[in-house]
Amino acid sequence: MKIAEVFLNQKNKRIDHSYDYEIPKELEAVIKVGMRTVVTFGIGNRQVEGFVVLIKETTTFSGKIKKIIENIDIAPVLNKEQIELCLWMKTAYCSLFYEALSYFTSSVKIKLEICYTKKGGNFALDLRETWFIEHYFTTENEVVLLKKIKPEDQTILAELVNKKVISLEKKWVPTVGRSSKAVTPDLIYSLTEEGRKALIKKDKSIGKNQRMMMDCLLHKDMTTADLKMISKQFEKSLKPLIEKNYIQKNSALKIDQKAELPIKEILPQAVVLNAKEEKYYHDYTKLIQNKIAVFFHVFDGVSKYKIFFKAIAEQLKVGNSTVVIFPEINMTFQRMEVFYKYFGDRVGIFHSRLTAKQKADLFYKVQDGELQVVIGVRSAIFLPFKKLGLIIIDDEHDTSHVSISTPKFHISDVAKKASKIMGAALIIADDSPRITTWYQIEKKELNKLQIGENKGLQKKIQIVDMQKEMHRGNMGLLSQRLLTEMRTAFDQKRLSVLFVNNTGYANSVFCRNCGHLEKCPNCGIAMKYFNHDRSLHCRYCGYKTPVPQQCPVCKSDKIRLMGFGIDQLLEYLKKIFPDKRIITVQGNMNRTEINKINKDLTRSEIDILIGTQVIIKHFNLTNVGVAAAVLIDRDLNQGNYYASETVYQTYRRFFEKAMDDQTIGLIQTHEPENETIYSIINDSFQEFYRDEIQYRKLMNYPPVITMISFGIFQKNEKAAENDAFHLYVELKKELKASEVSYAIFKPVRMGVSAGGNITYQVILKLSEQSVFQNLMPKIIKLGIIEKLKSKVSIEIN
Repeated sequence: MKIAEVFLNQKNKRIDHSYDYEIPKELEAVIKVGMRTVVTFGIGNRQVEGFVVLIKETTTFSGKIKKIIENIDIAPVLNKEQIELCLWMKTAYCSLFYEALSYFTSSVKIKLEICYTKKGGNFALDLRETWFIEHYFTTENEVVLLKKIKPEDQTILAELVNKKVISLEKKWVPTVGRSSKAVTPDLIYSLTEEGRKALIKKDKSIGKNQRMMMDCLLHKDMTTADLKMISKQFEKSLKPLIEKNYIQKNSALKIDQKAELPIKEILPQAVVLNAKEEKYYHDYTKLIQNKIAVFFHVFDGVSKYKIFFKAIAEQLKVGNSTVVIFPEINMTFQRMEVFYKYFGDRVGIFHSRLTAKQKADLFYKVQDGELQVVIGVRSAIFLPFKKLGLIIIDDEHDTSHVSISTPKFHISDVAKKASKIMGAALIIADDSPRITTWYQIEKKELNKLQIGENKGLQKKIQIVDMQKEMHRGNMGLLSQRLLTEMRTAFDQKRLSVLFVNNTGYANSVFCRNCGHLEKCPNCGIAMKYFNHDRSLHCRYCGYKTPVPQQCPVCKSDKIRLMGFGIDQLLEYLKKIFPDKRIITVQGNMNRTEINKINKDLTRSEIDILIGTQVIIKHFNLTNVGVAAAVLIDRDLNQGNYYASETVYQTYRRFFEKAMDDQTIGLIQTHEPENETIYSIINDSFQEFYRDEIQYRKLMNYPPVITMISFGIFQKNEKAAENDAFHLYVELKKELKASEVSYAIFKPVRMGVSAGGNITYQVILKLSEQSVFQNLMPKIIKLGIIEKLKSKVSIEIN
């Protein structure tokens, strides 16, 4: 007898463990570890989906063992290393097994569908019923899904079910099926011989985007999904090239029938490094020998990529795969063309724009070893690589590397565990390291390699003291110094760029006379203002105080709310400069909008550009006369312990992007002595890190300790509050009994979410994450969370 350990697809943490099921004799050769199955559970024997994590010969369960009913998958969807990683995520982030599993199976989803099968035997059928059977059941033992039957034919279906000619059942079926071969894309594009000649001759009728597309196709035939990754508007560039016979469009059917495609004479190129890059690569190979991840502190982006390519090429030589994780799916033609140049058809691109069919196609190609270099966002790490030899994470500080669904994680943490399980090397790269990353370097948990020389910004940034501006009678949004520099920029036909990073801040109050800002005496962070009772709250410890009538420092009564938005700044500038061309950029912008504004910038058709972080990510800034951080204080005091870290990374990148040797850089602030601002001006990460880590050690913040945020939320205010306090009391009781060092803070009301839920937060600080992992099974076993009426989210920092 063979026994399978199976996790169930359910939402109760108390029963979220593996159960033993007997594998029937007829399924022993079919059921394998890593497959989804159908099992029965509970007194009513309801059918549920299960996932096999282990197959063994015996069981320690003393009761009657139930049997697996059937398999859902025809082959395992996870390998043993992925299962180990999934189980680790469940434990590390206190999630349900199926919540962690969803990351691995997002490309091969299954769904419970209503299905119909035709019974054997002779039946008396009329013409309509005979037509129905012949039309929908074309082969023996065929299973037909309800959604495949046209609405107008469902009356006949009901009659056949009543006559017991057709039987109805519910089955778990893949949303995209897999034939004996992987799902093939609809179209594949390749460069023709005429197209190659046009590239060589530099045909002037070929536009910039068209040339870059042809450069990509020079090294690799591309699917619709590949082209979609590079540009949403690829069809506009593609159509004229097909008409000129520069690009050939081939159907998948023709390819399966071995249709002849243009023979590519250009093979993937070897990676050639210069002397400095050879030294960097040699140092990298020495560092990875001790099986610890390597952090690239990047000051030379070109060399960084060449070392990436060299490392990938070496992995391919020994038959290993590589996954490269970027923060966003918006790749450029130039970047993709280089990957194709070096690695050709072995490159695959994984991103959210792919259809379900395209995701499944890529999933199976990775599983079969057909694709060995996968480029994508964080979910790419969960693909079923045969032999994963290298993981690369670029721009590690970017918030896109943090998952927003449960379990919540930073991709670096998952990558570190994956690299250990799979024996893969790990490279993490950034020019503005996270505090957590540098702390791990100091603790020898990460190796460090500097790529390039740190020459600093080589640009002069100056502070504008907004307190002095107010004392001079200027109560406007912009200082006189900034307005003067903008007028000078207009005279010189140069651009003015104003950075207003207005995303995700909490209102604070400050004194307009001396600049004093109210901060929590316990946590050292800016307190959040609540309008309904004119009070200030700390989002961590729950400390609460009324808004002071007078400033506790200078005794002035000029206490004001801090902050303004882009729209307010736009209206203000229109009044001062009514004849100037002003553009604002913020939020999610499509590629067409970005391209249009970039063209206007190139033609100097914009005088003032106002924007958020999208300026850094999407716009080409040249000929900038003045680059200004309009009100950095709001970001420095947004009520998070990591506010200074975010400000340093964001604003340093803004000035790096916007300034040349002639640009005037200005930072408007009410805190001219702020250490983070001075670190930005001096372009000194080491200086910033020393101050920041000292603050976090003093106040007990991550990465020095582990901080767990419990979010308790529902639509009923009183019930959410009661549940939050109940969870707080129970957690405190269990912590006292465990005799561990901890700090837990009373529930704090966080506000109302977009879905209308009232959210409370309970903060728990522990010396080690392992303490939390030992605590939560006890909490779950006691049913403490299960008894709450509210939903609970858990975030670990």
